[in-house]
Amino acid sequence: MTTSDSIQLDDLRSIHIVGAGGAGMSALAKLLSQLGHQVTGSDLKPGRALDALGDLGITTWVGHRPDQIAGVDLVVASSAVPDGDPELVAARHAGVPTWSRPALLDALTAAMPAIGFTGTHGKTTSTALAVTALRAAGRDPSFIVGGEMVAYQTGAHLGERDLFVLEADEAFGTFRHLHLDALCVTSIEADHLDYYGSVAALEEAFALVANRVDGPVLGCADDPGVRRLAERAPVIGYGFDPGSRWQIHNFVHGHGEVRFVLRGPDGEVPVTVPRPGEHIARDAAGVLALLGELGHDVAVAASGLVHFAGVKRRFEVRARLAGVTIVDDYAHHPTEITATIAAGRNGGWDRVVAVFQPHRYSRTADLAPSFGGPLANADRIIVTDIYAAGEAPLPGVSGRLVAEAVAAADGNVEYVATLGEVPGVLVPELRAGDLVLLLGAGDVNSIADDLAALLGAGP
Repeated sequence: MTTSDSIQLDDLRSIHIVGAGGAGMSALAKLLSQLGHQVTGSDLKPGRALDALGDLGITTWVGHRPDQIAGVDLVVASSAVPDGDPELVAARHAGVPTWSRPALLDALTAAMPAIGFTGTHGKTTSTALAVTALRAAGRDPSFIVGGEMVAYQTGAHLGERDLFVLEADEAFGTFRHLHLDALCVTSIEADHLDYYGSVAALEEAFALVANRVDGPVLGCADDPGVRRLAERAPVIGYGFDPGSRWQIHNFVHGHGEVRFVLRGPDGEVPVTVPRPGEHIARDAAGVLALLGELGHDVAVAASGLVHFAGVKRRFEVRARLAGVTIVDDYAHHPTEITATIAAGRNGGWDRVVAVFQPHRYSRTADLAPSFGGPLANADRIIVTDIYAAGEAPLPGVSGRLVAEAVAAADGNVEYVATLGEVPGVLVPELRAGDLVLLLGAGDVNSIADDLAALLGAGP
């Protein structure tokens, strides 16, 4: 694919998005449309995101229409789209420039001053918290969040062009292409090793990005990977760590919320976020610390977080029936699963029941043993087969590897390969006071309605 070096975004009237049904690409399609470009989009499968673009007046279609490509000025494809995609092939034959998603983000952040949030865990929630805090301070930031913000029913918005808040994704090296005026690093752990090849290469990428930022770089001092980053780049620490410039004090778990005091250079600010878990406190502290370093009023920004409505698929309550709470959460890495189950345990429920769908064959091959202990912290665990996310199967790699790791950690686990069979297996076991966590970055959330229907039907 071509790069954005020789092409100005303002010069491109019509832009086609291949893979527009994905969360990240649909957000970009919306933002481009709001910037005044004529946008079209396609995807192999219908879905809610594609429908939402249609509701905005953006022409979309399901499948391939290579005959529609010749007249556009640019084609942008997601990382999941193969080079042999018929629309990409048609664009190249017609001499139409083709960009990757990182190239488009390169052009966008070159045009609009940007604040980025990155890390193995917590970047989506942190980005959404930053939008919420800035709005409380009377600002209208432009933003791209890697999920749909519940309060605004969108993951993208064009507001002030000199205040662009976005998720700086490390997957496929995307964040290396961004122009950033400030950056918050939530965590650095082994992930996306199919792209980076090693943890050392992953950490090198974070260091490269941090050293290119034009302003402050904040990092969670509680995280070992971030502490290693601080040895290679100028990082201002936040978190529970007593050496942090921005420290979390007086942390309290409430019912479905966290409360703490953030102590910074200019004093203390009380913070309440209506989401459970220590990880939420860290995310909120990182957001407020970054805004404070940029000169925003931290107390005003913090006051807005009490109204944080969350992001879809981030501890999203899908149903409450028969005394059972069903929550959808995107957690798909061992550390994320640990945090989410811990949040459930501290949330006042009697039992935590986890349904985990592993994500990607490559991630499962790399990390399967590491899922055992985190998942075993739930009272009951069901593991399904792997959500491929476009990957080809790997010999000997299935969800059974994860289930075996959970069993080895003495977890009460059952392997149910087919996702659609899970409600029938699980519902007879559920009782009032249970929390059901649907964990994974695939389509495990699709069974929430079936679970609710069976619970609502009663005995």
